[in-house]
Amino acid sequence: MLARMIAFVVWGLLACSGGYWLIQLLARPIPAPSQAQPALELRSGQADLTRLFGAAAAAVAEAAPVAESRFKLLGVVAPKMAGAAQAGEGVALIAVDGIARTVRVGALVDGNLQLLLVDGRSASLGEAGVVSMILQIAPQASAATGSLPAAQASPVVLGSYAPPPPMHSQPAPLSDPAGPPAR
Repeated sequence: MLARMIAFVVWGLLACSGGYWLIQLLARPIPAPSQAQPALELRSGQADLTRLFGAAAAAVAEAAPVAESRFKLLGVVAPKMAGAAQAGEGVALIAVDGIARTVRVGALVDGNLQLLLVDGRSASLGEAGVVSMILQIAPQASAATGSLPAAQASPVVLGSYAPPPPMHSQPAPLSDPAGPPAR
C-alpha cells in the first residue's frame, strides 16, 4: 500500500514537471504594443571598479555634460502666498539625465545642488543658498484658432410629435368586387 502511494506521488510529480516544461516550450509570449518604449535602466549597477582593485584613477576624465542641459523642469507645486514661498514650501518635478524625480524645497537634486526656491513656472537651484541656475517650465502651446462651418438644420424633430409622412399609395378596398356573398 505504501509503495503504491509513493509510486503515485512520484508519477504525479513527473507529470507536473513534464507539463511545466511542455508549457515552457510551446507557450508564445504576448507581443508588446508598437507604441511601447523600454524602461530606462537604473545607473546604480554601472560603477567604475578599477579604483576598488587598486588601479590608478584615469588621468583624463570624461567630459561632463553641461549642467543646465542635464536638468529639465517638468512641473511645480508652488505656494500662492509670498511668505510661504520664502519659508521653503513647495515641490518641483525635475528630470535629471532623463529620470524624473520629485524634490522638495531644500532637498538635494544632484550632488551638492539643491532646490532653493519654487515659483509659479520656475525653480531655482544652487549650492549653499546661492542660486546658480533657474529652470523654467516650457510655455504652453497657443490654442488652435479657426472657424467652424455653419450649423445645418436637422431633419429629426426631437421633443414634439411629428405626424407620420403621407402614404403614396391607397390601400386596397376590403370588399369583394363580385359583390356581397349570397345567403
